[in-house]
Amino acid sequence: MHYSIPSFSFQSYKSVLRYCEMGCAFMVWTILYGAEGRQELAEAHYLMVICTCCLMFCGGALMADMYNIQIQYPDLWPLTEFALEVTFMTLSFFAAVTMASACRWTYNGDENDESFCQHFLHSSAKGNISAMFGFFLSLALLSSVNLSYKRVRKYQYS
Repeated sequence: MHYSIPSFSFQSYKSVLRYCEMGCAFMVWTILYGAEGRQELAEAHYLMVICTCCLMFCGGALMADMYNIQIQYPDLWPLTEFALEVTFMTLSFFAAVTMASACRWTYNGDENDESFCQHFLHSSAKGNISAMFGFFLSLALLSSVNLSYKRVRKYQYS
């Protein structure tokens, strides 16, 4: 089944979603890159790695949309894009959950004790803000997954 593919626009809904995804991933990367103890806190390291990979994917997908790669590979690109968006949506959501929970956990369970983020990142705000942008990234990817699902559904894969 063949249908017409719209031409690329920098102001389209899909492009704006890509900009939001790239912005959220870049904010997480910037906040955690500036933190001194990010390598010692596994949650911060995983969130940074996931957002770095997501930033590269979103940039590549925006370039693929710009050059209308779906015209050259109509059977491959929509399904690949959908699968990668679902993967990064899931990974960023759960990485943000673990980062937010690491900023709530303390060593001894005492409310007055310092949290893991405070101990390793020297500030719980860095961990909470990066977790918040991780949630925003997963929400932006959820909207992209919805658009990609509609595109994949138009094809009949056999």
